[in-house]
Amino acid sequence: LTDCSTQNWLPLSQWLTKGSQLKTLWVGLLQWADRIKREAVGERTDDIQRFECLLKFLHYISDRCQVKPYYLQMLKTTLNVSKISFVSLTFPPFMSYENIEQISIVKTRIPRGVRCELRQNTLIIPEVERCWRENCEYPNVDDIATYSEKYSINELLKSWRSNLKLRLFLESVQSLICSVPIAQFDAKVSCTPQQFVLESLTDHYRIQMKTTGETINPVLLRSAEQKFYQLNTDPFNKPNQSIRKTNLQNAFPQGIFPSIKNPNNPPNEITDYFSKQLSESWIKLLSHNEYEKENPSIEEIIQLLNLFRDESEKLYNEFSKSIKLSNEQLFETGLLFRITPTVLVPLLLEKSSAFELTKNQCTLLGGIIVNWTLEQQMERILHFAIHDKREDFKNEISHIPHSNWKPSEHITWLVLELEMNITIREIQIKVANHMIQPNIIGGTSTGRNIVMQMNMGEGKTSVILPMLAVYLSSSNLSLARIIVLKSLFPTNYQSLRYKLGGLLNRRIFPFACRRDMNFKDQQINQIFERFKHGLSKCDIILTSPEDILSFDLLTIDKCRRNEFNIGRSMLTVQRWLKTYARDVLDESDEILHVKYQLIYTVGGQQQVDAGEERWKTIQSILNLVKQHAEDVSRMFQEKTCYKSPERKSGFPQFRLQAHEPFPLLCQKIASDWIDSRNYRYADKAIIRPFILETYPSIENLVDKFPPLDIQLCLIVRGLLSSEVLLVAFKKRYRVNYGVNPNLSFNRLMAVPFRAKDVVADRTEFGHPDVALVLTHLSYYYSGLSDLQLSQCFN
Repeated sequence: LTDCSTQNWLPLSQWLTKGSQLKTLWVGLLQWADRIKREAVGERTDDIQRFECLLKFLHYISDRCQVKPYYLQMLKTTLNVSKISFVSLTFPPFMSYENIEQISIVKTRIPRGVRCELRQNTLIIPEVERCWRENCEYPNVDDIATYSEKYSINELLKSWRSNLKLRLFLESVQSLICSVPIAQFDAKVSCTPQQFVLESLTDHYRIQMKTTGETINPVLLRSAEQKFYQLNTDPFNKPNQSIRKTNLQNAFPQGIFPSIKNPNNPPNEITDYFSKQLSESWIKLLSHNEYEKENPSIEEIIQLLNLFRDESEKLYNEFSKSIKLSNEQLFETGLLFRITPTVLVPLLLEKSSAFELTKNQCTLLGGIIVNWTLEQQMERILHFAIHDKREDFKNEISHIPHSNWKPSEHITWLVLELEMNITIREIQIKVANHMIQPNIIGGTSTGRNIVMQMNMGEGKTSVILPMLAVYLSSSNLSLARIIVLKSLFPTNYQSLRYKLGGLLNRRIFPFACRRDMNFKDQQINQIFERFKHGLSKCDIILTSPEDILSFDLLTIDKCRRNEFNIGRSMLTVQRWLKTYARDVLDESDEILHVKYQLIYTVGGQQQVDAGEERWKTIQSILNLVKQHAEDVSRMFQEKTCYKSPERKSGFPQFRLQAHEPFPLLCQKIASDWIDSRNYRYADKAIIRPFILETYPSIENLVDKFPPLDIQLCLIVRGLLSSEVLLVAFKKRYRVNYGVNPNLSFNRLMAVPFRAKDVVADRTEFGHPDVALVLTHLSYYYSGLSDLQLSQCFN
């Protein structure tokens, strides 16, 4: 217990920490209250007023200090009620109390003599009980307990007696206070303190526009609501009509296959096959009627276009009137912007601006934008009809704008239509909605990737990609990251910037990374801050898979060079992007291809295992391929491509188009290669399954063959069972691989090609055996030039 009866009550801040220890202060506060009440002799002295202030403050902070207000009410009752007096009570001493619930002997706590017998051990408890009754110390007459045990017993007796006195005192106090009504404190009233914000100079001097309370024309408002909040229908509403597209020719046009009736030139199997298929298709076409909507005339298109224009003008004038009505002087003095479409459209997108539109104004503006997109479509339809572009006309008129999506739910897509002068098709909306749905599997936090495939010309890159980019960047919860092929990076950057950088006001942020970029800690922090700024400002990142892989590898490379601070910063950026970035891959089949890999070479240049023997072994295997290629091609004619060389010394044009011929080729190569080595029959039985099967252990060869032979077996095993040869012979020379003829490249190895004679820049084959096999094949097919032959002899 702490004696605070003589303590000064100020400053009150001291009770913020002491208030949480009320259980140790309460007896002292009680003694304090009793003393000043007796000294006052019924008068309201300053000491009583001070103590009341202290109690009010303790009651105010009771929630914060986790104090029950009832105990403070008992102190207030003691102070206010004169008949409560503790003169006859003796206050307990202010000392340390332990286990205050123990007010009598607790036998389990009494130490037993460690040097006495079991019989003597039972004599300690009766002796302690006697000392408790007689209120004396434990004497240890028979020397049963040690000195420390005697001291512990006396301390326990002292503690129990103190606890008993404290208990009796508190019970007496409780009975006295509870005999009278308990005093109450004033009720707490919660109040919110005033908060002041320093207004920036920009906001202080910004001209604030007033919103009008005037009503908008209800007829125009209903029209705008119908267009902005509802699905659209076909404006022409033409009936379907049956149209037979056979040009009145019911017989199959045999002129397509003139060789069928020519006796001197009988049809081959392919011609006969296609003839039968087309005949069946022709018969099925004649058996079904085809329906299509009746096309509107040019006059009907012009009439509908004029209707949209008149309605747009009325909506626009009504909207302008609603803005100018309450800000007329600002417009007349030129302090406010001119009302133009490029100024009004962003008002529907901006989250915070100097002028906030009312709900009716937003509806009216949304209806105006929808009407503008309908006008644009009518103008395109009219253009195709006048210039007799039938396919474009039918294609445009078949798409009904906003038939499966509401413009009010995707305002950015509506503005995108207006900006690009297009109509987003139904299939494009379905694909976009499918890809932007929450990427969660089964309600768990597991992410889901979505891949969609569409035909060429259906607007994947030109329409769906901008739709996804602008939607994913519309919230501060995800950072849209568009990943494109390196070769298409400039084209996509210009396209996205043109489509999203106008009315939509989206900034395209290109991200590039290469190994020669020596990032410092400050630069990484700048990149990180730019990413965060892009998340808050709805920017869009445009990058390529090489840049992402390069940034990942640079992180590891920085750690390898003991630049741990930079590596840690780069790793932080990676983890942040993994959390917030939402990736959209254009040409995902190409980007996700296994050939997309990035390798950073580390350390000095070294020879591959087995050195030049690796080259010689690959040459010997390719020589065996040359011997067996014709036989394998004869057995698998539809799954191989074979062309004999012009000279006997040349290498045949041989390519595998499927996996089935490869096992037979491996069997033949393995048999000939093993026979060419001087192995015993038992050794051949060990080597053959090792080079043909995938899982045999190298333990079967250790201690039985010299190290060089084991290395050669491993090389052949990689070519055959690991299918290095299959990968190599599936590729087309000068289409998928070849030697770069550019002298500035300064390499003689085969490299990947992007297309026919188009070298992939700054790329190499990562697997050494694949690179060696394709290098051999490149020179086998092309031969050596005079300069290369001179280099060989030199």
